[in-house]
Amino acid sequence: MKRILLITENLGSGGAERQICGLAVMLTKAGYPCRLITYVENQFYEPYLRQHGVDYELVRELWDKKTRVLKTARYVRRYKPDVVISYLPSVNQTMCLAKLLFKTKLIVSERNNNTGITRSDKIQFNLYRMADAIVPNSHSQGEFIRKNFPFLASKVHPIINFVDVKRFTPSEVPAQNDVPRIITVARYTQQKNVLTYMKAIRMIKEMGLKVHFDWYGDKKHNAAYYAEVEKEYHLLDIAGYLTLHNPNQKIEEEYRKSDIFCLPSLFEGYPNVVAEAMSCGLPVICSNVYENPYIVEEGINGFLFNPEKAEDIVKAIRQIINLSPEECRQMGLRNRQLCLERNTEEAFLKAYVELIDKL
Repeated sequence: MKRILLITENLGSGGAERQICGLAVMLTKAGYPCRLITYVENQFYEPYLRQHGVDYELVRELWDKKTRVLKTARYVRRYKPDVVISYLPSVNQTMCLAKLLFKTKLIVSERNNNTGITRSDKIQFNLYRMADAIVPNSHSQGEFIRKNFPFLASKVHPIINFVDVKRFTPSEVPAQNDVPRIITVARYTQQKNVLTYMKAIRMIKEMGLKVHFDWYGDKKHNAAYYAEVEKEYHLLDIAGYLTLHNPNQKIEEEYRKSDIFCLPSLFEGYPNVVAEAMSCGLPVICSNVYENPYIVEEGINGFLFNPEKAEDIVKAIRQIINLSPEECRQMGLRNRQLCLERNTEEAFLKAYVELIDKL
């Protein structure tokens, strides 16, 4: 079996970290000699890795940007993997440059969809010439790369995100909430569109609708933005409607206590949290952007909205809370079935193993 080195920035609570940690666990269980390394101290997923026997190392010496490329190349040469798999843009750039100094095969992973093509995007995708394979986590991003950077077309291998369908299961007893509970799981960042979402919640309050919203996310990831969120939260006077939480290690329990899932992001790749909520049997409302229309079919398993318009978010919320309990239940059942068909660990691992063996 090929020896594999996985690398990302940190073990924070985000979706990319969740996917690479899951991949490390799957490869380890499948018998592949592999190691996961990070260089920024945020250890949210370390207990999960240790629990499943993953060879993990925090390599602090890679923190220095000035020497990172050279030291990373040295680390690869010492570990002697057959394949390196990197997650997140800055890590992908580092590995593409380091590839000049080692012969190991390199797989870079795209975790978001491009909203356009900036100068830095052009640099990023031209650096991908050094990679042996590119794995976007959505078919829409795969098409974007093939269309705009045709010289990379043969390297593009989309692999959509997995969800642990044995962990993220529907509640045996439906949630018994006095008012509908809508849950969001995402970092407090501009991409996740917290400020516009809060304006929509203020509008819900002014309409007198009885709904409670819970947001679970990393408050430290972008401290400046979270400070702005807190300020607006108090100005809008929505404390009785929205609770801002820290990340939760057992987020599946919160899904099961909820009635509806919402993700109001401005852009996404293939959202982990949407798949998790669907696997827990929740109907979904989310932004009508990129891969989301492929995941959520309007009126069938959820509703879509324009994330830039608070009134459109409100419209979707009203549509879903006006459904009968049976209609909501049927949406949740459809979502659970969809996850069992397309988001299993088995399908995810199989796709990666086939790509690894092909290189």
